[in-house]
Amino acid sequence: MLLTQLPMLLAQVTVEDLEREKIFLQHNYEYLSWGLTAAWVILVVYVLMMIGRQNRLRREISSLRAMLEEKK
Repeated sequence: MLLTQLPMLLAQVTVEDLEREKIFLQHNYEYLSWGLTAAWVILVVYVLMMIGRQNRLRREISSLRAMLEEKK
């Protein structure tokens, strides 16, 4: 039944409909690309923050080890 109705549905589609759909999809892809860019920026900032914390903890651990060595 669907195969018999398909040619009639395709005959009703106009060039303007296709242009409107194309513009709509391009607009949605623009939002998608901005969203993905924002997600990557957030991820990079988070990773850099974690690297900074790790370096700070390493320095703190080494200073604590040095303090322990002084007390011995």
